[in-house]
Amino acid sequence: MTPAFDEATAAAIAAFAELDFYTAMQAMRAEADYDYEREQWISRYIDEHGGGADDAAYDALHAQAQATPEYAQFLDAIRKEILDYFGITNDQLDWVILLRNDDSNEVWEAVNHRRNVLGTGEVRGDL
Repeated sequence: MTPAFDEATAAAIAAFAELDFYTAMQAMRAEADYDYEREQWISRYIDEHGGGADDAAYDALHAQAQATPEYAQFLDAIRKEILDYFGITNDQLDWVILLRNDDSNEVWEAVNHRRNVLGTGEVRGDL
């Protein structure tokens, strides 16, 4: 039995499954770079603002970092760079971001089942 996914995840699975193998891999690489750059920015922010002596302080600084206008500007700039570099669209990056946010075995099994049915080739969710 196929697990039930929310509407956005189901749509991302369906759309991502239709990508040719090369584009799917580029989208996954782009998401990995995007996530890395995003986390690096947040880590620098936390370090510059006291480092968060305990989990609660760290979590508060993490949330604070994401609420800054500088963070939003950074995301816009890095997203454009990454999209250009990997030759993918905003939607393609967003699909992988959504899939990786769930990142369960069930999601990647559903992705690969659909990709197999369509003949687009299995991908690894842990790229």
